[in-house]
Amino acid sequence: MYISLYDLGLFIMFIIIIIASSYVIAVLHRAFRILGHIRNVLDAHGDDIRQTISGLPIALANVNEMTVSLKETADQTNHAFGSLQNSLTDTVDDLRYGIETCVVYAKIIGEVYRAIFPKSS
Repeated sequence: MYISLYDLGLFIMFIIIIIASSYVIAVLHRAFRILGHIRNVLDAHGDDIRQTISGLPIALANVNEMTVSLKETADQTNHAFGSLQNSLTDTVDDLRYGIETCVVYAKIIGEVYRAIFPKSS
Protein backbone atom coordinates (compact mmCIF):
# COMPACT_ATOMS: atom_id res chain seq x y z
CA MET A 1 0.00 0.00 0.00
CA TYR A 2 1.63 3.09 -1.27
CA ILE A 3 0.57 6.73 -1.11
CA SER A 4 1.15 8.65 -4.27
CA LEU A 5 2.51 12.18 -4.32
CA TYR A 6 -0.80 13.35 -5.71
CA ASP A 7 -2.68 11.91 -2.73
CA LEU A 8 -0.14 13.38 -0.30
CA GLY A 9 -0.49 16.81 -1.94
CA LEU A 10 -4.29 16.60 -1.75
CA PHE A 11 -4.10 15.62 1.93
CA ILE A 12 -1.75 18.54 2.77
CA MET A 13 -3.96 20.94 0.80
CA PHE A 14 -7.05 19.62 2.62
CA ILE A 15 -5.36 20.11 6.02
CA ILE A 16 -4.27 23.68 5.10
CA ILE A 17 -7.82 24.52 3.99
CA ILE A 18 -9.27 23.12 7.24
CA ILE A 19 -6.76 25.12 9.36
CA ALA A 20 -7.36 28.35 7.41
CA SER A 21 -11.14 27.87 7.60
CA SER A 22 -10.94 27.28 11.36
CA TYR A 23 -8.88 30.44 11.77
CA VAL A 24 -11.32 32.51 9.68
CA ILE A 25 -14.27 31.12 11.67
CA ALA A 26 -12.52 31.98 14.98
CA VAL A 27 -11.76 35.52 13.78
CA LEU A 28 -15.32 36.07 12.55
CA HIS A 29 -16.74 34.68 15.80
CA ARG A 30 -14.62 37.11 17.83
CA ALA A 31 -15.54 40.02 15.52
CA PHE A 32 -19.26 39.24 15.93
CA ARG A 33 -18.85 39.09 19.72
CA ILE A 34 -17.13 42.50 19.69
CA LEU A 35 -19.86 43.93 17.46
CA GLY A 36 -22.49 42.51 19.82
CA HIS A 37 -20.75 44.17 22.77
CA ILE A 38 -20.64 47.48 20.88
CA ARG A 39 -24.35 47.11 20.07
CA ASN A 40 -25.14 46.57 23.78
CA VAL A 41 -23.16 49.68 24.75
CA LEU A 42 -24.93 51.73 22.07
CA ASP A 43 -28.33 50.47 23.22
CA ALA A 44 -27.52 51.23 26.86
CA HIS A 45 -26.29 54.76 26.14
CA GLY A 46 -28.41 55.65 23.12
CA ASP A 47 -30.24 58.52 24.83
CA ASP A 48 -26.98 60.05 26.06
CA ILE A 49 -25.46 59.78 22.61
CA ARG A 50 -28.51 61.41 20.97
CA GLN A 51 -28.44 64.23 23.54
CA THR A 52 -24.73 64.81 22.95
CA ILE A 53 -25.16 64.81 19.18
CA SER A 54 -28.09 67.24 19.42
CA GLY A 55 -25.85 69.64 21.40
CA LEU A 56 -23.05 69.63 18.83
CA PRO A 57 -24.49 72.39 16.55
CA ILE A 58 -24.79 74.75 19.53
CA ALA A 59 -21.25 73.92 20.63
CA LEU A 60 -19.99 74.47 17.09
CA ALA A 61 -21.73 77.85 16.92
CA ASN A 62 -20.16 78.82 20.26
CA VAL A 63 -16.72 77.75 19.05
CA ASN A 64 -17.18 79.83 15.87
CA GLU A 65 -18.22 82.89 17.92
CA MET A 66 -15.27 82.38 20.23
CA THR A 67 -12.92 82.15 17.26
CA VAL A 68 -14.24 85.42 15.81
CA SER A 69 -13.99 87.10 19.23
CA LEU A 70 -10.45 85.81 19.69
CA LYS A 71 -9.45 87.13 16.26
CA GLU A 72 -10.91 90.56 17.07
CA THR A 73 -9.13 90.60 20.42
CA ALA A 74 -5.85 89.62 18.77
CA ASP A 75 -6.27 92.41 16.20
CA GLN A 76 -6.99 94.96 18.95
CA THR A 77 -4.01 93.73 20.95
CA ASN A 78 -1.80 93.97 17.88
CA HIS A 79 -3.00 97.54 17.29
CA ALA A 80 -2.43 98.40 20.98
CA PHE A 81 1.12 97.01 20.88
CA GLY A 82 1.78 98.97 17.69
CA SER A 83 0.54 102.17 19.35
CA LEU A 84 2.55 101.40 22.47
CA GLN A 85 5.68 100.84 20.39
CA ASN A 86 5.19 104.15 18.57
CA SER A 87 4.50 105.95 21.85
CA LEU A 88 7.53 104.37 23.49
CA THR A 89 9.73 105.32 20.54
CA ASP A 90 8.48 108.93 20.70
CA THR A 91 9.09 109.04 24.46
CA VAL A 92 12.64 107.73 24.07
CA ASP A 93 13.34 110.27 21.33
CA ASP A 94 11.97 113.09 23.53
CA LEU A 95 14.04 111.88 26.49
CA ARG A 96 17.18 111.68 24.35
CA TYR A 97 16.55 115.19 23.04
CA GLY A 98 15.99 116.45 26.62
CA ILE A 99 19.21 114.82 27.85
CA GLU A 100 21.16 116.27 24.91
CA THR A 101 19.72 119.71 25.73
CA CYS A 102 20.72 119.35 29.41
CA VAL A 103 24.23 118.33 28.35
CA VAL A 104 24.49 121.39 26.09
CA TYR A 105 23.27 123.65 28.95
CA ALA A 106 25.77 122.03 31.33
CA LYS A 107 28.60 122.67 28.84
CA ILE A 108 27.50 126.31 28.48
CA ILE A 109 27.32 126.74 32.27
CA GLY A 110 30.77 125.12 32.56
CA GLU A 111 32.20 127.52 29.94
CA VAL A 112 30.62 130.51 31.69
CA TYR A 113 31.96 129.33 35.05
CA ARG A 114 35.47 128.92 33.59
CA ALA A 115 35.25 132.36 32.01
CA ILE A 116 34.12 133.98 35.25
CA PHE A 117 36.41 132.06 37.58
CA PRO A 118 39.63 131.33 35.73
CA LYS A 119 42.09 129.03 37.44
CA SER A 120 44.36 130.87 39.71
CA SER A 121 47.71 129.18 39.62
